[in-house]
Amino acid sequence: MPCRLAMALAFLALPAAASAATPEPGPLAIKVIETVLLPRYDALASTTATQASDWRKACADGDAANDATALRDDFQKASDAWSSVEFFTTGPVSVSLRPDRLFFAPDRRNTVAKALSELVAKAKDGEVPAETVRSISVAAQGFPALERVLYEPGEGDAAARCRAGLAIADNLSHIAADIATEWRSVEGPLAKLKAGKGDPVHFADPAQAAARLMTDLAGGVQRINDLKLLPVLGADVDAARPKAAEGWRSGRSARAIRITTASLVETAKVFSGAAPADVAAASAKDFAAAQAAVGKLPDDLGQAAADPKRRKTLDGAVAALKLAQRDLAGNLAPALGIPLGFNALDGD
Repeated sequence: MPCRLAMALAFLALPAAASAATPEPGPLAIKVIETVLLPRYDALASTTATQASDWRKACADGDAANDATALRDDFQKASDAWSSVEFFTTGPVSVSLRPDRLFFAPDRRNTVAKALSELVAKAKDGEVPAETVRSISVAAQGFPALERVLYEPGEGDAAARCRAGLAIADNLSHIAADIATEWRSVEGPLAKLKAGKGDPVHFADPAQAAARLMTDLAGGVQRINDLKLLPVLGADVDAARPKAAEGWRSGRSARAIRITTASLVETAKVFSGAAPADVAAASAKDFAAAQAAVGKLPDDLGQAAADPKRRKTLDGAVAALKLAQRDLAGNLAPALGIPLGFNALDGD
């Protein structure tokens, strides 16, 4: 009888043991890439291509001023696409300084303005070749420089500024298209992952691919606090720095954070879908709270930081994001057997 009872208990324990097993990292990484990462890179490639095309049309008459409204709309859409994927550092985006070329930040020494002046000077004699754009400072190659062209009063040669804007827009389009293409290449990292292999550039094996994507998720949450909220808040209301708010010229400071957070939530959902039910529920609750807190951020985020009453919304977002990151590191990642690695902010 005891023997039969032991066998029965062992049999009943099998489903629980199976359910507690950690998921295979390769299929989990593939799901994140195919359902979250690639659609967003496709959107980035599409919106930047449209933006570049419209800049070329606008500059045909030598001045973008007549098309400013349409070009600003293009910029907002392309910037939205970038905000939705900016926290991913895994894969082809990691090579050739692409993150900095797409979005140079933080700009603590007004480097973008200086580099943009250099680009405008090169544009006085005609259209700037792509290889010339790639050779100048990364600070002049991406969204922050294009923001200044569109949202700051232009000085000097309008045609040169238009050609500089076109050069930046073309550069953004080429980088975005290359990233999307390289991910899907027959010899690219996704193909290697589907074959159960590592990639010589991006990850040693499927387990490391999952770990890097999880680290991107954790780093993305940290990035919002460390680069987009805390520098603006300062130590107290007297130390607030409204113009440290990323994208303040184009009114994108809060908008960009909301879009990034929405993508972080979707990425967390994919990972938590493979976790035990209690861990998944806790993750969903914390990320929903973070998204709700971020949703309350005022559009004039920088000015709100300098307001004793309104800065509380920024403090609330910081706290909620920290809680989501803490749950990810302490519960979700361990439950999936995925180790967190270093991210670009570690050690700063």
